[in-house]
Amino acid sequence: MTTLLILTGVTILLLLSGFPLFVCFGLGSLAMILVLEMNPGFAVPAIFSGLNSFVLMAIPFFIFAGGVMTAGGISSKIVSFANAVVGRFKGGLGVVTITSSALFGAISGSSSSAVATIGMTILPQMEKYGYKKEYATALVACSGILGQLIPPSIPMILFGMVTNTSVAGCFLAAAGPGLLIIIVYAIINYVYCRQHPEIRTLDKISPSERIKQIAHSTRKSSLALFMPILVLGGIYGGLFTPTEAGCVAVVYAIVVGVGTKKLTMDAFKKAAEETASIEGAIVFIIAFIIVMSRIFTYERLPEAIAEAMLNLTENKIALLLLINLFMIIMGMIMDDISSMLIAAPLLYPLFMSLEVHPFQMAAILAINQGSGQMTPPVATNLFTASRVANVPVASFIKYCLPFLLLGSLPVLILVTFIPQISLYLPTLLLGG
Repeated sequence: MTTLLILTGVTILLLLSGFPLFVCFGLGSLAMILVLEMNPGFAVPAIFSGLNSFVLMAIPFFIFAGGVMTAGGISSKIVSFANAVVGRFKGGLGVVTITSSALFGAISGSSSSAVATIGMTILPQMEKYGYKKEYATALVACSGILGQLIPPSIPMILFGMVTNTSVAGCFLAAAGPGLLIIIVYAIINYVYCRQHPEIRTLDKISPSERIKQIAHSTRKSSLALFMPILVLGGIYGGLFTPTEAGCVAVVYAIVVGVGTKKLTMDAFKKAAEETASIEGAIVFIIAFIIVMSRIFTYERLPEAIAEAMLNLTENKIALLLLINLFMIIMGMIMDDISSMLIAAPLLYPLFMSLEVHPFQMAAILAINQGSGQMTPPVATNLFTASRVANVPVASFIKYCLPFLLLGSLPVLILVTFIPQISLYLPTLLLGG
């Protein structure tokens, strides 16, 4: 067991050194097989059975749907709609950023794509109305967590796959905490804007004009806003599975893009190429992590972790706090896909021994990973926002701290110790 832990540590060091993820996990798995003198014959069947998953097919479809909608200019309509509704309040553009990230997360299922897309659309507007560029960049980066929580969510698809849990239930479990984070982030943004009088709101207009503007924006954005309704309504209405919903989302995005004459052939090809590139990388990462997870199972590492933590303390509160600390650290050094694929099977026995419902576990892991994505050294969302805004991470990370310390972490504690926050929607809509 000590040898396995050392090899796992070496894999983590490779991750921190900047090697491609599939290289890190590939070399790590190979080293484990050789050093532990295991028969490598199990690897190919394990990869085949793991990748031969109908649920897993949902990921490229949702990524492609988000890419097509971005290429077709639909994402900008989402921002315009949110701007019309809340943009004229103090700090309204900040709330627009938060809500737009949530709405785009309901299309793409990815936090980094939400950061990139919403950032490119909203950052110039925020600067125009007096927001400090560093603060605006931090808000975009932190709001990316909503891409993991507002369904459909790629990490929740992976959690359902590796733990054999209902993906629809995982979607709903993460949605409750996601809505709570929207509210908390909006409050933090409002307090910040009250302290900075240089931040302006959109020009004041009469209530009747505002109603007309909202109606006009709603009408222009209706096709974009209907996407989450179609996808989630179809899933929970029993019309199609999450994977079939991804296919429907792609078809809908293409039809809308072509119908509005915004989606060009070049833009469509670029979205397809980017999706193929992303999915290719994901498949390689998943393949090697499947091998590594199978090695962990053969060596009984999940049971050893559960036993070690239970030997430290039998206090459920202390154990859950330890798990959260472990997950935040894992989120700091790995991307959301890698950490979910490793952590879910490793920690599942421990969560079950603590009588934590799988849906609640899914929500806890999602918030932890999202929090890790805004904490260096890996911090995918921070670096994505940095590239979009052309602002060094070091110059805006201090503005991320309130959203992390006063937003995400308190919500994480609430979700950890108040099960109904994550279980209410699954119980209401799925029963049981």
